[in-house]
Amino acid sequence: MRAEEPGGGGTAGTDQDSTTVTAEMQLPDSTLPPKPLLHTVGLDFSYGQLQVLFGVSIEVYPGEALALLGTNGAGKSTLLRAIAGLDAPSAGQVIFDDHDITGVLAERMVGRGLVLIPGGRSVFADMTVDENLEVQAMTVRKNRAWVRERRDVVFETFPRLAERMSQRAGTLSGGEQQQLALAKALILDPKLLCIDELSLGLAPVVVGELLGIVDRIHQSGVTLILVEQSLNIAVELCDRAVFMEKGEVRFEGRAADLLERDDIARAVFLGEGTR
Repeated sequence: MRAEEPGGGGTAGTDQDSTTVTAEMQLPDSTLPPKPLLHTVGLDFSYGQLQVLFGVSIEVYPGEALALLGTNGAGKSTLLRAIAGLDAPSAGQVIFDDHDITGVLAERMVGRGLVLIPGGRSVFADMTVDENLEVQAMTVRKNRAWVRERRDVVFETFPRLAERMSQRAGTLSGGEQQQLALAKALILDPKLLCIDELSLGLAPVVVGELLGIVDRIHQSGVTLILVEQSLNIAVELCDRAVFMEKGEVRFEGRAADLLERDDIARAVFLGEGTR
C-alpha cells in the first residue's frame, strides 16, 4: 500500500490548493491598476481644412493634477475644448467616468462634473460677483439647498469675493477676476476641472496666490488638468505632465523630469518648436 503523506492524505492537499485559489480570486480591488477618469483615444481635430490635433491620446486619473504644456499653437486649448464638448473632434473618442462623451454638448458635460475654465477672463464683466455665481448655478437651480451649500464652499475658499458680492466683476482686479472664474467653476462641484492659462497676464505675486487656491481645490479631491506656459508652475502644482507640439503628444511622464529635458524646457520658456 502507498504510504500516506504527512498531514492526513490526498484530500488535505486538495483543500489547501482550493483555499489558495479562492484567496487569489478574492484579491482586493486596490491591487488592480486604477481606471482613468478621463481618456482620449486617437483624437483628431480640424478647423476647416486645417488639422490641429493628430491622434492625441492621454489619460487622467482620479485625484491627480496633470499639466498640459506646449508651444504656442500646439493644440492645448483645442484639446481642452474637445474634451469639454465645446468643439467636436473629427476622429477619436473622449471617455469620461466610463462613458463615451465624444461630441456631447458642453452644457451636458457640466452636469456630469466636467468643467472648463477657458483662457482669458471667464466672467460677465457687467454683472456683480453675486450675479455671476447665480447665473453659473442655473444648471442646478432646481435644488436650492444644494446651491446654498455650494455657495458656502465657494465663500469659504474665496473670502475676498464674499466681501465684494455687490461689486461688478469688470471692476475687480485681474487676480480677483480669475478668482471669480475659479469660484464659478467650483460652485458646480466638478469631478474634473480643466483650467486654461490661469497665470496669463498676471503678476507673479497674484499667480502665487491663485496657485495656492488651485492647490486647495485639488487637495479637496478635484481632479485637475492645467494648461500652462510656465514649466515652473506645472512642476509646482502637478506630478505628471503631457507636452504637446504641433498637435501631437511629444512627452508624457513626471513633471519634474521635464526640467531635465533641455529641448522641451527651451520650447516652453522661449516658444521654440521643432522645425
